[in-house]
Amino acid sequence: MNVDQAHALTAPLTAAERDQVRLAAAAAGKTIDEYLRDGIPTAGDPFAVALERAADTIAGRGEEIRHDYAG
Repeated sequence: MNVDQAHALTAPLTAAERDQVRLAAAAAGKTIDEYLRDGIPTAGDPFAVALERAADTIAGRGEEIRHDYAG
């Protein structure tokens, strides 16, 4: 990562927030850079948020999800 660009993209994190990022990256089996690189494109994306909510709603209903759109 270009260090000059990194300063423009970073926001100050508290120590607790940095720990959360480290734990989340470790849980995903990724380095912190990989974890952030994968997460940034969808951060705040309203379409991605809507898809996530829809998936949670369907999963919460306990219904079978059909992927055959033939009818």
